Amino acid sequence: MKLLVKFLSVFLLALVLTACFSDDNTPEVVAEKFIKDAYSGNIEGTFDALYVPYFHIPGAVYIPNELKTKGVDVNDLIKSKLKIAIDQAVATTKQNGGIDRVELSSTEYNNDHTRANIKTTIIFKNGTDNKSDFSLIKVDGKWLINME
Repeated sequence: MKLLVKFLSVFLLALVLTACFSDDNTPEVVAEKFIKDAYSGNIEGTFDALYVPYFHIPGAVYIPNELKTKGVDVNDLIKSKLKIAIDQAVATTKQNGGIDRVELSSTEYNNDHTRANIKTTIIFKNGTDNKSDFSLIKVDGKWLINME
C-alpha cells in the first residue's frame, strides 16, 4: 500500500510540474491559436496576436485628416480592416465544413531566437487544405505574428 501511495504521489507531482511549466508562449502555439481565432471569427484574439511595429512610431500609420479630427482610434481602424479578412476566413471555413486540423512544420529560428518562421497547413473537414507561412517575432518575451 505504501508503494502505491508513493507511486501516486510521484505521479501527481510530475503532473503538476508539467502543467506549471508547459509553455503556451511558443511560436507553434501562437501560430495555431492565431489560425483558429481567425477562422472562427475571433477578431480580438487575432488582433492580440499581431505585432504591428507602426503602432510604436507616431505618424507611421497614415490616417486621413478627416478621421483624425473625428478622433478615430488606430486600433479600431486596424480591427475593421482585419475583420474583412476574418470574415473571408470564416466563410472559407463554413464552405469547407469546418477545420479538421492544423499542421505545423518545424520552426526555423534566427540566430538569437527572436524571430521564427513556420509553414502551416489548415486541413478542412471536406479534405481541402490551405497553406500559409507565418513570420513571428519575440517582443518583450512574448511571441507575436509579425506584420512588418
